[in-house]
Amino acid sequence: NNGVSSSSSSSANQHLLNILRVEMLPSNPKNTYYSTIRNYTAVFGFGAIFGSGIAYCWFTRRCYKEKDCLRRAISGGERPREGGERLPPQLPKDPSSRFDSIDLPEFPPTGILVGIDIGGTLSKIAVCCSDSKQAQNLRNFIEKSDTYGKTGKRDTKADFMFEDKRIMFLTYETARTSNAIDIMRRENLIEPGTAIGCTGGGAFRYNKEFQKQLRCGWRKVDEMLALVTGISFLIQKVPQSIYTFPHFAEDAEPKKQYLDVGVADRYPRMIVNVGSGVSILLMESANEFKRVGGSSLGGATFFGLAKLISGCTSFEEALSLARRGDSKKVDLLVGDIYGGHYCELGLSADVIAAYFGKLARCDSTEVEREDLMAALLKLITYSIGSTAFLYAKIYNPKKIIFTGNFLRGNVDAEARIAFMVRRMSEGNTEALFLERVGYYGSLGALLGAAPIRARLSSLSIFSIDDGCRETPQSLVLPASKISPKQALLFDNDQVEEDEEKKEHDDKCI
Repeated sequence: NNGVSSSSSSSANQHLLNILRVEMLPSNPKNTYYSTIRNYTAVFGFGAIFGSGIAYCWFTRRCYKEKDCLRRAISGGERPREGGERLPPQLPKDPSSRFDSIDLPEFPPTGILVGIDIGGTLSKIAVCCSDSKQAQNLRNFIEKSDTYGKTGKRDTKADFMFEDKRIMFLTYETARTSNAIDIMRRENLIEPGTAIGCTGGGAFRYNKEFQKQLRCGWRKVDEMLALVTGISFLIQKVPQSIYTFPHFAEDAEPKKQYLDVGVADRYPRMIVNVGSGVSILLMESANEFKRVGGSSLGGATFFGLAKLISGCTSFEEALSLARRGDSKKVDLLVGDIYGGHYCELGLSADVIAAYFGKLARCDSTEVEREDLMAALLKLITYSIGSTAFLYAKIYNPKKIIFTGNFLRGNVDAEARIAFMVRRMSEGNTEALFLERVGYYGSLGALLGAAPIRARLSSLSIFSIDDGCRETPQSLVLPASKISPKQALLFDNDQVEEDEEKKEHDDKCI
């Protein structure tokens, strides 16, 4: 008892006996029933949670395996080996890299693929011929001359090789489309059943005439879809298609620096199309592109003011005058106002404070028209570069790509746009430019020219019907998944005239 009194010890023992006696009494049957229910409920609850976790992990693992296999198939990577063994997924380092790859569709039996972009003034044609005998006649006709009829011309500088096939480009005036069709029929250049993809406004206007005269397979491709697809194909597949200007000086000699194939194939990217005005497209993926803005200050503004200021009669003459002029005799610079750099605001002395600002200080007869044209070119190009950069600040694209007819052969304009984008971004953003300006629509139409079954079997990114709108898809079902009803719809090249007019009106609206 360790010094504890016997009375205290007996009292403690009696208390312990009382506790044991209570515990050994038979329990209430009702309490036992509820206790059993609680125990079974807990067991089943934990079992359900554990089983759901295992099922979720198995299902997720299965989905990722199939997704990786499909990605490798689309990107041209290795397929799963025989026996079920799968290769480890080759995921890109940059998560914005695309998994889909644009390739030429399968050739129809005639061995000829044609894409036509019929614009308001000029029509562009892209042609690709296989080694078949039917295609030999067309290939010989194109290669024996660089001119065809009164306005037809071949642009050999735009031609390129892809998978041992030469893609050739031609142009003609849209007003002579009927004459072009007559030459194709008379020379037997287009075999019946040849796959022709067409975009632009002429895809509606000349639909019936092409099919009636040439009995060809006619596919209308949406204009914006054809544009972005042609650009993406060149970036992905064709060397020396995209370039930048590495210099930093404002008036340095323009020198192109070409990028490797695929370097610029990242999303999101911004496409700045500089034509008469400026239209800015944002591509968030191969399937998503939208117009986010633009500017009314473009190529037509430059040429219109050039004719008014200098009296020039052609676009080439306006550019020639601009190359020989000195814009510093016309533009008001920061240095002209502050006598040097404005260091407090980080403005260097050569920054333009006001375009044509010096004309407010002197008589306009004291400057040459070459100087006026040089200042005008800077006004247009710097404004385009500034506008594009501000949109890039909003949407944060990986790349900014400039294209359009105003930049066709206009290296001086390209270099000035690149300089302005680099200056405003403090060297963090590069302006990129494309070769083969003007042919992206016809190239995109060619890529969408083949019948639906051929495109599906080659995992192309298009799902094209005969309607007004083409729907792009990065993943397409195998041809075996197409129902007979869908196949009948896709193969139907004859569209009723009333339905076609309604579709055209809907698009215009």
